Amino acid sequence: MKKSLGPSDRLYPMPCPLVLGGTMEKADALAVAWIAIGGATPPTIVMALRHSRRTLELIRETGEFTVNVPRASDAAVVDYFGIVSGHDHDKFAESGWTLEPASVVSAPLVAECPYNLECRVISEVDPGGTHVLVIGEIVESHADESILDANGKVDIEKLDPLVYIAGSREYRRLGEKVADAFSAGKSVKPE
Repeated sequence: MKKSLGPSDRLYPMPCPLVLGGTMEKADALAVAWIAIGGATPPTIVMALRHSRRTLELIRETGEFTVNVPRASDAAVVDYFGIVSGHDHDKFAESGWTLEPASVVSAPLVAECPYNLECRVISEVDPGGTHVLVIGEIVESHADESILDANGKVDIEKLDPLVYIAGSREYRRLGEKVADAFSAGKSVKPE
């Protein structure tokens, strides 16, 4: 029997990248758990950002941002980026993490994150409340060679991405592979 829990802002697990706005000279980033791929053609990303965030202000100034996927072992630094305000702190100077230029957009990449997406804002949607939805087109992606498999694709085990578990307020890593997508379902027979 299932128990009704009411409306929820939770989907398990949630990725926990650092979203960065600004330029090499003036940048800020924050941890964002409310983020997802919005489509494939063109490749898009959708994220919910609190109206008060400095990173959102910087994204609005340039119309560009980067999404930087950290390793699970970097949970403490990612959490720091999420709990400290860029209005009052230089998160990069304080954390020791570094910026590197992106190849297409003005917003830099986080050097310590092994997977990065360069994005341009397509639109914003304000559903009311505390957050605005930012929709961006992914115009380039980057991966450290150390996380690529023999075919040049991202190996999720080598990436070891940080994920967030809402409700319990935990950071975790992904578990084992359980099946191959687009083929495991072929074994299911309709009745």
